[in-house]
Amino acid sequence: MQDAHVLLPDLTATNLPSQVSRLAYFAVFDGHGGARASQFAAENLHHTLVSKFPKGDGENLEKLVRKCLLDTFRQTDEDFLKKASSQKPAWKDGSTATCMLMVDDVLYVANLGDSRVKHPLLRH
Repeated sequence: MQDAHVLLPDLTATNLPSQVSRLAYFAVFDGHGGARASQFAAENLHHTLVSKFPKGDGENLEKLVRKCLLDTFRQTDEDFLKKASSQKPAWKDGSTATCMLMVDDVLYVANLGDSRVKHPLLRH
């Protein structure tokens, strides 16, 4: 099994901006060539997300959350590549990622690779 998932329906204990009352995170990682990349992402991506989540009363929260998601994916990839290249022999596995972040009543969906989220009410 090369896949991993994370279900965190309540991340409100984290240091959230005052205008955010609820934060939830759900993710699926489809490993390729081994389980290490998907497991690493499952264990680390949400921690990076929380650390990069906008602090304070920032204006334009939607734009800041989108940037946070991009930065989180980028940082998690860099961290995994650093760890993978330091192994002997170097790890060659990878993973797709599909994440859903609920900020109050707004759902953000982010993906990397060929995994996607399909919703019956949305056109694809």
